[in-house]
Amino acid sequence: MNNRAYEKFHKFIIKMPSFLEKVVAAILLLGVVYSCVQLALHVFTFQGLAFDAYVEDILLTAFNAIIVIEFIRMLIKHSMNTIVEVLIFAIARGLVVGHEAPLETLIRIVCIGILLVCRKFLFYEFDFQEEE
Repeated sequence: MNNRAYEKFHKFIIKMPSFLEKVVAAILLLGVVYSCVQLALHVFTFQGLAFDAYVEDILLTAFNAIIVIEFIRMLIKHSMNTIVEVLIFAIARGLVVGHEAPLETLIRIVCIGILLVCRKFLFYEFDFQEEE
């Protein structure tokens, strides 16, 4: 294999993961659009559930869509800030929708606090560059 062919192959290999991430993001985006349509239909067609179960189901579906949207942003942007945001949303979902013991709730709250402190004090300017 000559040097020029090797360089082309090397560039192809380097670009392929980024391309595949974008393909996965596009597939996930289609799923989120479908989920949002289903959420809208679910909101407007009350299905005879008890009110608390109805609201919990809507919140669960909405949080799942938000987490997937943030995950798509993370796949596309590759910044530390988007990673922390995905983690915060995933933990917050358990706080809002989950019915956990008080100790587990406290642990989730402390974890969110730690993530916010890390974001405030440990990130550098270049951690936010790709979001601009």
